[in-house]
Amino acid sequence: MTKKEMLLSLLLNLFVILPVLGSIAAFFLGGGQGNMKHRGTEALRYFTVDSNLFCAAGCLCAFVWEISTLGRGGEHLPRWLDLLRFVGSVSVGVTFFTVLLILLPATRFDFEMMYAGRNFYLHGLCPLAAMGNWVYVEHGPSLHLGWTLLGLIPTLLYGILYLRMVLLHRSWEDFYGFIQGRNWRVSCLIMLALSFAISAGLWALRAPG
Repeated sequence: MTKKEMLLSLLLNLFVILPVLGSIAAFFLGGGQGNMKHRGTEALRYFTVDSNLFCAAGCLCAFVWEISTLGRGGEHLPRWLDLLRFVGSVSVGVTFFTVLLILLPATRFDFEMMYAGRNFYLHGLCPLAAMGNWVYVEHGPSLHLGWTLLGLIPTLLYGILYLRMVLLHRSWEDFYGFIQGRNWRVSCLIMLALSFAISAGLWALRAPG
């Protein structure tokens, strides 16, 4: 990255980190909004919250690394950090496109519910900033196509937890509507397919470094 690209990346990473931290704090101070009504640690049951936290952690690591190398310029993120940013970007990409393509078309969700207040950042702006930053600004050496499978990990882990808590223990409500009234196996396949499509799409779009 050039120094200008590093400066832009620093700003974009801050644009993810600060709203996510503010939104998480709000779950403890004032409770949830829109489709996410739980408060405190119960907010962690939402993939939106988990994916944004994971992505923000990667952005924070990138921010610290970019600050430490800003004076030199011309360097790329270390491979481990590049992969962390990639998987984090895919995870919030799953949040972004699930809302647009699956939840909004459902009759139980509406635009105001999904994008009211801080949800506008968690469902929209932060995912866009994270994905755009990784693809166009933090661009580095190409990743092997096989690395795209790593993008499935957050969805796969969360899916296992969601099925366990909703289908087996029945201690969570089916707040995404992926199980009630439909074949949960089909829902799983759809979400994994969407995750891989996003992972492969970001990989293909990435500007060569």
